[in-house]
Amino acid sequence: MFFITGLYLTDPRLLIAGYERWTLLMFAGFMLYGLIQKRQNSLSVNKLEDLLAESSNVDTSKDFASFGELLQIGFQIYAIAFFIKLLFIYFLFNFYDPSLIEIIKEVSEKLFLEHQDFSKDTNEIIQQRLAQFREGSFGPQLTDFLGIGVELVLGFIMAFVMALFFKREQPEY
Repeated sequence: MFFITGLYLTDPRLLIAGYERWTLLMFAGFMLYGLIQKRQNSLSVNKLEDLLAESSNVDTSKDFASFGELLQIGFQIYAIAFFIKLLFIYFLFNFYDPSLIEIIKEVSEKLFLEHQDFSKDTNEIIQQRLAQFREGSFGPQLTDFLGIGVELVLGFIMAFVMALFFKREQPEY
């Protein structure tokens, strides 16, 4: 949230120009930190007496974590960070500064006009298409289930890959 707030205070147009990539990298950093911490602190003991009785058999490196544990923690970190960001962006765009939606409309309209082939269309048809485009929703919505689903799938894939790299099963001897 501090990152997004910093972008907003610097220049609100930065919120349109690809801040998602930077937040994705930040989420990956959070996941990486959480997985490393889990792997280093994964020794679980039910009772202090068990630890004292088996102190000679306990590996003191505490550097073991299963794939499932790491996948679960990585995805939880991503999902929590994503929903916090989603709510913050929703509040920022819809309540705090609705003028951001107009900025998005302007930028989207420019992209729409640049990437459409209007060579065979008349000016009237171009204006109709532009009017249809302007009627669409441009701000963040909590009911955008497809977008939320894609983000969560992306988070799952990131957690999966990180869990593959950081898993280390405790040897059975």
